[in-house]
Amino acid sequence: MSADAGATAIFILVVVGLIAAGVWSMWGKKDAGSELTNYQNLATNTIGQMKGVNGYAFSSGAKMTGILIQNGAAKGMTINGDPASGTATLANTWGGPVVVAPDATGGTGFNNGFTITTSKVPQSACVSISTGMSRSGGTSGIKINGNNHTDARVTAEIAGSECTADNGRTGTNT
Repeated sequence: MSADAGATAIFILVVVGLIAAGVWSMWGKKDAGSELTNYQNLATNTIGQMKGVNGYAFSSGAKMTGILIQNGAAKGMTINGDPASGTATLANTWGGPVVVAPDATGGTGFNNGFTITTSKVPQSACVSISTGMSRSGGTSGIKINGNNHTDARVTAEIAGSECTADNGRTGTNT
């Protein structure tokens, strides 16, 4: 093999590597965008289907999530178990649980709100999802790894400082 052929082969490998890295990066952004859409749809469907005269009258997040799935409110999300059972669970793109739970906001003892919690979210997706939920205007609060933003205002700077680095290939954010 000539020196020119060897250099060409190395050049082709570098180009293929760059293309693969670009595709991998775009795939991660697609996942974060899909999850953001899932959470926004889940919130909208929860408001539309679950709130009654007694607020969100559920005894637990497991029961509320199971009934949401049973009612078809989690389309496009990963469902574990039989959707018709009322006990199925949700998972995010990265395998972390997604739970919708009743919440007695304002210390009233009345479940007049709900939370959507998840985990195993990679750092870059954590920033994208938390700022996207903030921009959507449909939330009253956002919590990132225990840091509570009761005004639901999360900038990229705030999210960047609160979303933690991944542990190898595993996201560590909630």
